Amino acid sequence: MDERTLRVLEFDKIQKALEERCATELAKELVRTLLPSANLEEVQRRLKETSDARRRLEKFGAPPLGGISDIRPILEQAQRGTTLEPSELLTVARTLERAMELKLWMLKSDIDDSLKLQAERIGDHAKLVARIRWCIGEDGQVLDRASDELASLRRRIKAVQQRMQQKLHDLLRDPAIAKYLQEPYYTIRGGRYCLPVRAEFRQHVPGIVHDKSSSGMTLFVEPEPLVEMGNELRLLQADEEREVARILRDLTTEVVSELPLIAQTLDAVRRLDFAFAKAKLSQDLRAYEPELNTEGIIKLRRARHPLLHFQGFVVPIDFELGINFDVLIITGPNTGGKTVTLKTVGLLTLMAQSGLHIPAAEGAKVCVFQQIFADIGDEQSIEQSLSTFSSHMSHIAKMLVRADDRTLVLLDELGAGTDPTEGAALAKAILLFLHKRGAKVVCTTHHSELKHFAFRQQRFENASVLFDPETLRPTYQLVIGIPGQSHAIDIARRLGVPTEVIREARRQLPRDRRETEELITQLTEERQAAEQLRLEWERRLRELERREAELKEREQRLMEEEKRILAEARQKAEAMLKRVEGQAEELLKLVRKQLVSPHLALTSEIRQRIRQLWQQLPSPVAQSPETGEKPVEPAAFSVGSTVRIKDIGVVGKVTAIDNNGREVQVDVGGMKVWVAAIKLEPVSEAPQVSPLQAEVAAVRVKKMVSVPTELNLLGRRVDEALDAVEKFLDDALLAGHKVVRIVHGKGTGRLRQAIHDYLRSHPQVRSFELAPLHEGGEGVTIAYLETG
Repeated sequence: MDERTLRVLEFDKIQKALEERCATELAKELVRTLLPSANLEEVQRRLKETSDARRRLEKFGAPPLGGISDIRPILEQAQRGTTLEPSELLTVARTLERAMELKLWMLKSDIDDSLKLQAERIGDHAKLVARIRWCIGEDGQVLDRASDELASLRRRIKAVQQRMQQKLHDLLRDPAIAKYLQEPYYTIRGGRYCLPVRAEFRQHVPGIVHDKSSSGMTLFVEPEPLVEMGNELRLLQADEEREVARILRDLTTEVVSELPLIAQTLDAVRRLDFAFAKAKLSQDLRAYEPELNTEGIIKLRRARHPLLHFQGFVVPIDFELGINFDVLIITGPNTGGKTVTLKTVGLLTLMAQSGLHIPAAEGAKVCVFQQIFADIGDEQSIEQSLSTFSSHMSHIAKMLVRADDRTLVLLDELGAGTDPTEGAALAKAILLFLHKRGAKVVCTTHHSELKHFAFRQQRFENASVLFDPETLRPTYQLVIGIPGQSHAIDIARRLGVPTEVIREARRQLPRDRRETEELITQLTEERQAAEQLRLEWERRLRELERREAELKEREQRLMEEEKRILAEARQKAEAMLKRVEGQAEELLKLVRKQLVSPHLALTSEIRQRIRQLWQQLPSPVAQSPETGEKPVEPAAFSVGSTVRIKDIGVVGKVTAIDNNGREVQVDVGGMKVWVAAIKLEPVSEAPQVSPLQAEVAAVRVKKMVSVPTELNLLGRRVDEALDAVEKFLDDALLAGHKVVRIVHGKGTGRLRQAIHDYLRSHPQVRSFELAPLHEGGEGVTIAYLETG
């Protein structure tokens, strides 16, 4: 990219804003080298990275990037053979720890994106970190546990120091010595334990003088009894220093051996930090990823200059180029926002090609240009003594030579700084030349001739920045399709210039100029009316969208209310069924007692219980016949005919027919039940049955539909299992089942034995046996029931 273009469009300020959002020096260095790319695939990769980071940032918050230092200088020292200091090794360990924590944070979610690939590049440095942490404490000291030799040396040093201190205390308490001391204490001078002896009594305290006070009145003497112990201590300390140095060398060697992996980790960390910095900038600018193309198309809606956005004052603009026109000429008064528009388009294009989201509404389109040239502002060269015009022409001349169909050219005040007639002619020639080369051009100008010129050229278009002549202030709004007006006479009128002067000024304007101004005014008014209409339709559209959203929300609430009502109904039904099941259990026990002991007078009680039970049940619902079975024709049965329920052999009378003859209501002993027609057969006449038999048969009818022939007891305790077996057999007997399977598993055999004991004592279990091997063997018992 052209260096001057980056400078005049203030791309460095975007870099600074991005740098401020980096957590590590590593990423800041990457920002400082950031430049726009002209490669479409590279720009797409950069933008995807930013979008991936933005999504993670909004879902999980900021990543843990604190505590990561730029350890590259430390690593360079180690690579050159310098032994690292404990503090430097700790910095390496802390940075690698934070990097691995970042990796865990990144990979804790199942998001598969470009950042996951970077996170996976962070190496596993756990062993190296653990080794450094084992040897070096948080205070930067090499710990005793770093090696057995170091621990042994430090124990011996401590023992010698304790002996020496004890000896010193003895000397301090010795009256023969204490009277020659300046103060009753000892100190260390040059690594030696010394007593403060008054100078005049030097000969009374044998030993070695290591220092003296500034006044010379006190000598620091190492007592003779301590000299040998001091020598021993110094030798041990020298050995300790050598051992510490060896440990640090070994740790440094371990760091060096891992340098390639550490370098990869640091690179991954800085790229992740850089990506999240781009995401933070995107959030702060309320920016979005643009759609890229290479056809020279730029289409921006509600685009904002990012630097003005940070300052809090910015008017969004709608801009397009390369769709219906390739050259846009912006006219209008000074300070009206023409240059800001130029800079906004240029800077947002640079940002997009750098992989940054742009502050514009979603759906923005930006071309990836090979070259972007901008000639904005007065940058005349003092060294070359060039005028403003000459300076601009010098830069434009270089653009003209290099421009092609992958070039965006931004020209501010084209043709200014010289004779208006020649300046306008030169501006036209420049625009025609750039258009012929296929470049996309945006320029600002004061030359009225260029407005008319744009009307006459194919793929040229006018634009203006609006100005309020009543307030004398620009609105900073860009309007494409209408050229701008200078408003000089209007401004003069508002500033108090006499009316006759204003009238004469208007009369002096060329006729075609007056007509043009009137036409522009009319177009502007029509454009404003159209804009008002557009805004009204947008308001109505938003209102319709709001009402649609309300209707959808209401529909959702109704659906949720329906679900709630159904759930409540289901709960009530389940509660009722549980209550009925409990009563049915009591009834079954009574029936069983009657069957086992017919002499008991329980018939009326059973009949009463059955009626109470059926009164609580909801109306029967017809059930569909089993798939594949053909329903019996309606003519096969008629109300009042006698039928037998084939599964259980009970006989009753047809009282109703429903579902095209597929469902039949049968009265069995005063109880009416619905039965599938395919389960019935006609009989000539009904046999005589007792009321009890009829009621038991009716219960069987209900039970046969739902009672299975197999009971699974796996995982149950013995007492729970026996209760379940009792209920299962009662249900099976009522349903008319003759053979049932009880699955108890092999296990220790306790459950199987308990079930066999129960079956052996049950009056209606004819016999039982273990299932064949292929049907479960010792884990399953088959019971044969007396159902007659």
